[in-house]
Amino acid sequence: MVGFGVGVIGTGYWGRKIVDEYSKMEGVKIVGISDLEQENLDFCSEKYGVSEGFKDFNELLSLEELQAVNVCTPNSSHYKICRTALEMDKHVLVEKPITLTSAEGWDLVKLAQEKRLTLSVGHIFRFNNVLSEIRRLIAEKFFGDPFLMEMTWANLERPWPDRDVLVDLAPHMFDIQNYLLDKWPKEITCCGGFFRRNSGEETAYVVSSFDEGPMAMANISWLVPRKTREILLVGETRSALIDAVAQEATIHESGYTYKLGIERNNTIRDELLHFIESVPNPETETRNSGTVGVRTIELIEAAKLSMTEKRSVSLTNLDTPFL
Repeated sequence: MVGFGVGVIGTGYWGRKIVDEYSKMEGVKIVGISDLEQENLDFCSEKYGVSEGFKDFNELLSLEELQAVNVCTPNSSHYKICRTALEMDKHVLVEKPITLTSAEGWDLVKLAQEKRLTLSVGHIFRFNNVLSEIRRLIAEKFFGDPFLMEMTWANLERPWPDRDVLVDLAPHMFDIQNYLLDKWPKEITCCGGFFRRNSGEETAYVVSSFDEGPMAMANISWLVPRKTREILLVGETRSALIDAVAQEATIHESGYTYKLGIERNNTIRDELLHFIESVPNPETETRNSGTVGVRTIELIEAAKLSMTEKRSVSLTNLDTPFL
């Protein structure tokens, strides 16, 4: 795919990582970038030689060479930017969460389907080698029937004014549960709290219940001093303790422990390559499709409803394909 033209909208901390990876790919050309801050445009121009930089993302989208864009802007802007890009016939990879509401998310999915464009979401852990191996082992019944999944997704983070911890971390939590178990939960129970401000959860505990499957519990927090991205999978015959950042898995079996031989991969690069390779076949469901992104938003909405109404929330339609 020689000369594939991409653009990046939002070149702050994460957007620069995306620009860096694209700049190393053979056959990929960074047509241009867009950011509200001149400092970010100058950085990418000086370090990566990106000559076209715009403060107005519409100017980037108007470039004829541009085939696809990565959207790495604040969450509240995702819907507007993605919809504009799709309307202008550009393929889109947007960082999670796809949108702030499931209604907006489904609107983007429908539009992408109508225009036969690829719409993918930055659920990067679907490209993590250790999680891919655990998914394979679960499918092959290496653990027997999965009983429990406990997730700790925590770090010390400043209280962002435009989001809460569910919007920030729960997309990964729900997405990983689906990726590993190949199913969506049927019931969500959630409680959470805020401590350094007057609203917006900084810590939440979420229990996901599945039909004919395990129970999953997640602790997500912005208050814990040590960054942790850990999953404990308890199965009928074996269990695994997974470090998703180090890409390591320790297996517990009949009183013995041993580590799986996992070759750590560059998840960002693999996600971007998957996106580019999906463009010729946009009607094929990508591993991190827009549909997957919206499902996670529906679960976040259920978790918020559970907190507000102090009850478990049932979900009945998450295995039904979007029409």
